[in-house]
Amino acid sequence: MVFELVKNSLRAVQERFMDSDKVVPPIRIIVADGIEDVTIKVSDEGGGIPRSGLPKIFTYLYSTAKNPLDENADLGVADTGMMTMAGYGYGLPISRLYARYFGGDLQIISMEGYGTDAYLHLSRLGDSQEPLS
Repeated sequence: MVFELVKNSLRAVQERFMDSDKVVPPIRIIVADGIEDVTIKVSDEGGGIPRSGLPKIFTYLYSTAKNPLDENADLGVADTGMMTMAGYGYGLPISRLYARYFGGDLQIISMEGYGTDAYLHLSRLGDSQEPLS
């Protein structure tokens, strides 16, 4: 889950500052150790997500990244030998599913034109029931 959030932040910042002479801002990760939860906040200045796109970010197959299959076709390469890690639209929905399964949650707050904050809440309590329904 954390890998997915950091990967998304790195991609957003890299894409935003790729052709810029500005210093690339860091991605900030904060871990808060609460009584009930451990919360991990991943913050970036990668330009954010438009408000119109926010309802879609937890939808399977939705991605703001370029489709990796289209990128390989543009390069004229059938198989690069390496699996592209972004653009399939499964990362955030599955991360939120895992977080909820383990008694937590995943929330995304974005400011278009600036960046995104992702909050991953993980329950510390070992008494949560397995949500099967």
